[in-house]
Amino acid sequence: MNIIKLLVIPLLLFCNTILHAEHLYFSTGFTPPVSDYYRDVLNEIDRRLEDITIGFEVLPAERSLALVNQGINDGECCRIPPVVRAKYSNLREVGTSFFTARFSAFSRKDDLPISTFADLKPYSVAVPKGWKIVVNKATEVQPRELFVVTTPEQLFRMLDEDRAEVGVLGYLSGLHVIRQLQLVGIKAIKPPLVSKDLYIMLHEKHQSLIPIFDGVIKDMIEDGTIDRIYNNYQ
Repeated sequence: MNIIKLLVIPLLLFCNTILHAEHLYFSTGFTPPVSDYYRDVLNEIDRRLEDITIGFEVLPAERSLALVNQGINDGECCRIPPVVRAKYSNLREVGTSFFTARFSAFSRKDDLPISTFADLKPYSVAVPKGWKIVVNKATEVQPRELFVVTTPEQLFRMLDEDRAEVGVLGYLSGLHVIRQLQLVGIKAIKPPLVSKDLYIMLHEKHQSLIPIFDGVIKDMIEDGTIDRIYNNYQ
């Protein structure tokens, strides 16, 4: 009887822990390498929060937001709160950002005087289809030549072959493609054209978890974990 009790009590405690653990399902509309960075950060948050487990997947951008707004998924990583809340009213942001989205100009040419989208006007510019902000901003500027290409890979091949002077893409995504294609001599021009802090968005039913997520993200920033993870993708 005592042996049975010794076996049953730990089993009950284990089952009780499982029942009380909260499983959250996150999605993102970003693609690698940014989605990989998000996954690493969320995995670390999962590790640090004993009573919360986190699942994660990459989805088309609008679908990712819609599923969280409907409460089917629990969180979206990561967005600009005023922009998404204008359309998706059930989303609530975690107050601390761990990612700044940077849209950068890339070129083989050194020291081009480019620091804003308006500075693209004298150049032949390539932008990737599907990157709405980049395409819309470049179209507004009306550069000397504008190429809307199918993929980021095509954009960087144009730069490598001198068929365009400047390409515009997310900073981490641009570095990722340069490494994939093993290109030499193409660099990001500093500063980035636009920088925006992005935030985790939770469905409003999880509003009580916002301070918990906020606290663990602040801890990860202070102890250098965020920088260490981010540097893996630079």
